[in-house]
This record gives sequence, C-alpha cells and structure tokens, in this order.
Amino acid sequence: MVAYLVTCTFDLKNATSQDYQTAYADLASLGLKKVITSTQGNPVVAPTTLTIGEFNGQNATVVRDSVRDAVQRAFSGRRFSSEIFVVVGGDWAWGAAST
Repeated sequence: MVAYLVTCTFDLKNATSQDYQTAYADLASLGLKKVITSTQGNPVVAPTTLTIGEFNGQNATVVRDSVRDAVQRAFSGRRFSSEIFVVVGGDWAWGAAST
C-alpha cells in the first residue's frame, strides 16, 4: 500500500450554513479534514470547501474512486445536491500561507 494525499472540494446547491457544517462533519468521518496539522505541529485551516486527508491504496485511481464514491454516498444520504472534485497525489508535499 502507498500513502496518497487526497483533496476534496465541493459545492452544495441551495444549501444552508448548517448543511455545510453537516457536510464537513461527514467528510471528517471519512478522513477528509478542514483543519490539518503541519509538520511543525501547527494547525492549518484549508480554504473554504476544501478538505484534505491521507489515504492508503494500491494506486491513485483506486483511492480517487473510493474517496469520491464515499463522499457521494454521504452527500446523497443527506439529500444534498452537490458538485464534488477529488484530487489524489502520490509523491506529495503541501504548504500553506495567508496574506
């Protein structure tokens, strides 16, 4: 198994702020977090509607499909109408900054 960094961004149609909070909670239960920890141990908040997680899998395609399908099931279960975009990276690094 290989570790992959997965980002998932989404948009909910005709949703309330509570719907978004529920969506973030569902994504967190899948391993996609809004707040991640840097290698220095500092919490970093991802930009709006972006979640990030580390997943293990055989290859990027399998991980992408697995995460995408899990997000679709979670959102469908809540009856959210949404657009979902999932990106999977293999040899990854990430950084954050603000202005």
